[in-house]
Amino acid sequence: MTLECRLCNGQLLGKPILILNSMPRAAQFFPEEEDFDSDHGIDLKVYQCRDCGLVQLCQEPVPYHKEVITAATLSGSARQFRLQEMLAFVNNYSLSGKSILEVGSGKGEMLEVIEEAGAVATGLEASEASVTEGIAAGRNLVMGYVGDQELGLSHDYSGFVSFNYLEHVPDPCQAIRKIFDHTSDDAVGLVTVPNLEFLLEEKCYYEFVADHLSYFTEKTLSTAFDTHGFETIESKLINNRNDIQVVVRKKSYFDLSENYKEVEQLCLRLRNLTQEYVGEKKRVAVWGAGHRTLALLALSDVEGIEYVVDSAKFKQGKFTPTLHIEIVPPERLVSDPVDLVIVMVPGIYPDEVVNAIDNMNINVNVAIHRGNDLEMM
Repeated sequence: MTLECRLCNGQLLGKPILILNSMPRAAQFFPEEEDFDSDHGIDLKVYQCRDCGLVQLCQEPVPYHKEVITAATLSGSARQFRLQEMLAFVNNYSLSGKSILEVGSGKGEMLEVIEEAGAVATGLEASEASVTEGIAAGRNLVMGYVGDQELGLSHDYSGFVSFNYLEHVPDPCQAIRKIFDHTSDDAVGLVTVPNLEFLLEEKCYYEFVADHLSYFTEKTLSTAFDTHGFETIESKLINNRNDIQVVVRKKSYFDLSENYKEVEQLCLRLRNLTQEYVGEKKRVAVWGAGHRTLALLALSDVEGIEYVVDSAKFKQGKFTPTLHIEIVPPERLVSDPVDLVIVMVPGIYPDEVVNAIDNMNINVNVAIHRGNDLEMM
């Protein structure tokens, strides 16, 4: 059986890198006396992806993996640490007064900390009991799981946070994609997970538990976000190196619509120039049957071109795509003269073509396509 990586769908190494026998079936499983005879523990098999390097378990998640279960409320010192963390995040990334989504929020105690830091906080939590209790305490919580098809979130958030939650999720890629879908174009996020390298350095292999399906390093955590629409802009170790903290930002994407107007203008000039000659009963040819020329001719939907000249013998006798203009050898300019040759070859070649035309001793006007313009010689 071939096992696939949770993160990159690559193939895992052929055998586990570690097997732990008779481990608790879940961190929150506490057997009653009547369960003793059937509670023999489970074998945890730890694998590593040979492609991206993620260390992971290949078993089914624990029954409560969607929910955040904490044994106690935030202590004074923990709350102060988180507050300083959130103040820095909100201030550094101009999130004051903006909306932040906490993914996996439990009863929503961190929402109060985020609000105190100056942002507007919403929590996403799968446990109905936790959501009910959090709302009763005046916190803004939405019931749902980051892996659900529909999340019921009302708008795009300017930021998001997730504290030691992603390691529980069976499909971290799907979770990150959902976060991407529900955040604004310039959203930033702060994410923490346990640090695998600390676990290995300290040789505390008992930190491998059934609840944690993915064991991240700084590299694999960054890979998770960098390959799903985000880029990592900060990465550091916190909590005495027990945890990794990254700040990620949505990647910016090219907006070509404005620049494409230049191409549209070039197409218009090409059509107008050709029609100017054709309207006077004059003949027009194009020199160059490279991919750029073929694309530009098709985009222009230009009419009235007699033929396309190209020195490549394998193109001669064929036709341009979509417009079906015959491609001919350069000698055709002598045997079948035209009044205008539009030179449409890239780089240093226009000058060579002009010299070739001059050497033919023919009476013809020449225009050259340079950049996004047509220059009359």
